[in-house]
Parts: sequence; C-alpha cells; structure tokens
Amino acid sequence: MRVRFFSSRSRHKYDEDPATVSSTTVNRGIRSISTRLASNLSINAIIRTIRRRGIVHRLYLGSSCIGDTGCVRLFDFLGSPAGRECRESLTELFLTQNDIGPRGLRAVSEFLRNNTVLRELCLSGNPLTRDPDVIADFVTALNSSRLCTLQLLHSTSLSDPFVQAFLPRLATRYLRQLDMSAIDMTRAVVPIIVDYVKSPMCRLDRLQCNANSLTLPGARSIINAIEQFNYTLGKVNVDDLHMDEDDGDAEDRAIAWQESWRILSSTTHRNLVHKADVRAESLSLLRCCRALYLRSGNGHPGTSHSFASISSRSRNSYCLEPSLFFKLPTELQLAIIACIAPALSHQQRMRIVCYAADITTLPALKPGPVVQRTRSKHLNAIMRGRNERQPLQGSWKPPVWWECQCPSNYRPVCLCLRRWKRERREIWLTQVACDAWEGDC
Repeated sequence: MRVRFFSSRSRHKYDEDPATVSSTTVNRGIRSISTRLASNLSINAIIRTIRRRGIVHRLYLGSSCIGDTGCVRLFDFLGSPAGRECRESLTELFLTQNDIGPRGLRAVSEFLRNNTVLRELCLSGNPLTRDPDVIADFVTALNSSRLCTLQLLHSTSLSDPFVQAFLPRLATRYLRQLDMSAIDMTRAVVPIIVDYVKSPMCRLDRLQCNANSLTLPGARSIINAIEQFNYTLGKVNVDDLHMDEDDGDAEDRAIAWQESWRILSSTTHRNLVHKADVRAESLSLLRCCRALYLRSGNGHPGTSHSFASISSRSRNSYCLEPSLFFKLPTELQLAIIACIAPALSHQQRMRIVCYAADITTLPALKPGPVVQRTRSKHLNAIMRGRNERQPLQGSWKPPVWWECQCPSNYRPVCLCLRRWKRERREIWLTQVACDAWEGDC
C-alpha cells in the first residue's frame, strides 16, 4: 500500500508555485491501520520536500494526519539549522484538520514566538485544547508576533472555555483577521467579545463569529459595542446564529435582526471610510515631514523628542538655511500640520513628526552586486553579498533580502511587489498607531 502526497489527480491551486509545499489527504487505508504510521509517512515526505525547496513561503498541510507527534517533529525541524531558510521565509501556514492537540499547539506557540515573518495561520478543524495554561502560552506567543490572520473555525471542541482564556489576553496590534466561526460559542462569552471589540488593543479589520449560539440579544450587544467604541472593524459576520425561543416570535426576530444588520452595515462603512482617510493622510504627512525636518540634517538617532524640541533644533540648524516654516510660532506650525492631516488626532500627527525627524528610520542602503534586470514579471531573489538565488514566484511576502528586479515598465503590475509594499505600509502604520481613526483624542 502506498501513500501519495503530491498526486497529479488531486492538485492544489498552489502546486505550480515552487515556493509552496502542499500535501494531499493521506491514504485512508494507511490511516485506518495506524494513525502513527500515517503521521510518520506524512511528516517525512513534508520535511523531504522542504529540504529540496529551501525557501518556502506557504505550507499547505490540510488533512495530512500529522497529529501532535508530527506537528512537534515539523516545528523541531523548522527550528533547526536545516530548516532555517524555510523558517525565515514562511508567511502562510495551513494545518487544517490534522488532529492537533495540546502538544501540537505548544509547538505552534514556540514557532510563533517573536516571529516577524509569518502572516497567516490556519488551525481550523483541530481539537487543540481547553487547558488555560496552554492557551495562555499560545496567546503570549501570538502577541509577540506579527501574525495578521488567525483561523480557528469548525473546531467545535473549543467552545466557551477556549474563548474565555483566549480573548482577554489577546493584545497584539498586528492581527487583522480573526475567524472563530462554528466553534460552539454560547451567549456566556458575549461580554468577553464585547470587552475585546471595545478595547483599544482590538485592531481587527475582520471578525467572524457566525454559526455559533450567541443568540440574537448577544449579537445585538456585539453590534452595539462596535457602533459605539470600535473604529477598525470593516467586516463583521454574526449571521446564522441559533436563536433562542424566548427572543420573540419569528417576525419580531426578523425585524430586530434587520435593524441590527442596518446598524452593522452603517458602522462598518463608517470605519472603512475613516481608516482610508487616516492611512492616506498618514502617508502624505510622512512625506511632507521627511522633506521638512530632515532638510537641515537635524535627525538624532534613537531618541524621541517633543514637537517643540524638534522645531527648535530645525530652526537652529547649522547645516543648511532652515525653512521659513520654523520661524513661525509653534501654534501656527501645529495648525499647518493639522491642515495637512485633519483626519488624524494630535497624538497621531506628533508620532509621525517624531518618526520622520529621526534619521535612523530612513531605509538602509543595500550594498551588494549589481544585478542585471530580466524580463521576468515576478520577483528575482538575490542574497546580499556573494550568494545568489534563483527567482521564485508565488507568495506575496518575500524575505527581507529580496529585491524586485522587474523592468520599470513591469513593476506597476507586479502583484508580488504590490502586496509586499502594501504589507510594509501596514506594518509602519501599526508601529506609529495610525492604522485606525482616533477622533479628537
């Protein structure tokens, strides 16, 4: 009996991408005989493929029957010198329906800890755990990473205990999408969800909580909290909830849900408009402040200054003739800056000014060999120094040492480069806390 992991009969849409490792479902006959054997065969094939590929952006390992043991072996390999290249380039990790429990989740947590490369993690369809200590360790690792998307859907064994241990500790500002659909949540966790969406630490663009038992009043409580306190969520799904009988008759429930849906649609539209304005004005203000505050060579590395000290230093610069802007009173300077970015709060504008005036925040020069441009429409990967690598296409986030070598007329349509630039903007906006509208606070 033979196990086939990369069969041509069950090809995945990413199979043509040389930077993607995907595995098909393990032969059911092997799995029925021995789960441990199936796990060993599966993980051995996956590790062999990673060794051959070297740089891997995406691991698509759904329904591979790796279990806890295989999960631990996989992350032990990624943590070793042999798996360093994959670890430093892996941006998307899918471990759907692999019977991963507490041991596997601890291995995932260790891999996630202080990981600044991984952007998407899917643990859907796994039992995981209800152990508060294991969950706390996972959340701590998540908070130290720059993960953008976390999927936990269709894991009905999680239920309320997981949410009660998970959401109150969630404090990462980089997470943009959280999917907790169909995990058997009940109305008991509604106050926890409400507290999270009201928290300033919630920077989600998208929240999925559908196909649970939150009830209509619970869903309305979440929607009201988002309307009053949240300015980041642009898409929220609380549909297909199991409504209680005491929520009123069918007509009353339909009217109440339509009103809640109207409020939710209006709120998410408001948030999308505000976020677009804040992000556009933040980038515009950064460009203006770079030209203004670094013109006189006044950047001091590593220290944060008040607006008055930055303005004074620019006015008294000896390198070049200071701009007439710095001869204006401080109040007028602040008013002019506010006109450039009216959608930003005063604190957001000052964070951008301090960032722009710090010369150490400028992009570093990249020494290395000159590489001839090619006709490829994709990213050409080159290692700094002597080592050169072959170009790989596919995933949107290249390692930091990659450069786009597309001809200039192809760069506007290079999807890899466009997504990479968008992701770098998102990181900067998060670092200066200009990824959401703050009002006049």
